[in-house]
Amino acid sequence: MRDVLPEATEALGALTGGLLATFGGHGYRQVTTPAFEYAEVLERGMSSIDRAEQLRFFEPGTGELALLRPDMTPQIARIVATRLAHLPAPWRLAYAGTVLRQRKGRARLGRQATQAGIELIGVAGVAADREVITLAAAAVQAAGLEEFVLELSQVKLGQGALEQVPAPLRGRASEALARKDTALLEAVLSEGRVPQAVRRRLLRLTELYGGLNTLKLAKRQLRDESSRAALADLERVVDALGDAGLGDHLAVDLGELRGHGYYTGVSFNILADGPGEPLGGGGRYDDLLGRYGHPAPATGFALDVGHLQWARSRAGHAAAVSRPPRWVVSSDASTATALRAQGVQVAEVDGPLTAALDFARAWGYDGAVAKGRWTRLDGSAHTGAVNEDALAFVRGERA
Repeated sequence: MRDVLPEATEALGALTGGLLATFGGHGYRQVTTPAFEYAEVLERGMSSIDRAEQLRFFEPGTGELALLRPDMTPQIARIVATRLAHLPAPWRLAYAGTVLRQRKGRARLGRQATQAGIELIGVAGVAADREVITLAAAAVQAAGLEEFVLELSQVKLGQGALEQVPAPLRGRASEALARKDTALLEAVLSEGRVPQAVRRRLLRLTELYGGLNTLKLAKRQLRDESSRAALADLERVVDALGDAGLGDHLAVDLGELRGHGYYTGVSFNILADGPGEPLGGGGRYDDLLGRYGHPAPATGFALDVGHLQWARSRAGHAAAVSRPPRWVVSSDASTATALRAQGVQVAEVDGPLTAALDFARAWGYDGAVAKGRWTRLDGSAHTGAVNEDALAFVRGERA
């Protein structure tokens, strides 16, 4: 948990607003979900999240066990199944908000993140996968980031093998796969007394990552019928994304199985320099809506807004915050009122102009005015009442 101070809050808010605007431009309508729900409701859709990561409490009014939401997708599924089922498919919904998860290995410390994402529900096939992944790329690009990788996976390539690992060990096995840590993976598989054929399959997946040529290698090594079908599905998505102009951004990781209990097909992570973790990710989850009584194909993604901001900073982009002018007014309520009526953000203080300027400098305002003397922090000045000339000076339209 951490506090976010004014400048960072404004930057994150502006970035989130920009993402939602991009989603809206593609027909995704925003919904808002509660910060917590009863555990029984949320847990139906959270097989990909370890119970150890969930922050639980007993709701005082009812005594029911509740969860602070660690993921918004189950809430979107619930909304579609219970509140929007009467509308024609597809459902295109967007959201933004805070999710909370317990950090593994750090008692009583949680991780709070702001997410923005979309869900496309009611459409199966490559066209829907293409729509969602290209929108993820468009959102990242609209945020000013051009250097990023869309790392594609196909959970069906290893799902069957992973399900032969004892359930208590699957999380560790999938983490070892994702990290390409063959020593740890072998240790976990030995601990679980996993059959040799399954071990060979999972260890082989640790080598199948990188550029798109990896798919050719995978087709030579994974020759069973289910693998051929899964690879063909992934290749169709790769081709569609190439046609959309994203070929230079694509990579594959066939050992990414961390969503094996949730995803049902192609999934992806968005990678960039900076945070050391994905900017976001998503994929196809065709089984989730059925858990809420409304079976439907679905795919979507979520972006971690903080990670995206970090990557933008690493790439040399300043925080993109569009804001109105901010001025400090000293001992003059009528001037403050007149400026606010023109959309200026105003803080009022008592004292001389020098004190007002000190306050403005400390708090990041543009300038200060006292007794008709207007001074910007760059030293430029104007004298006069609140009129068009003064307002132009306040807005930075004239020196």
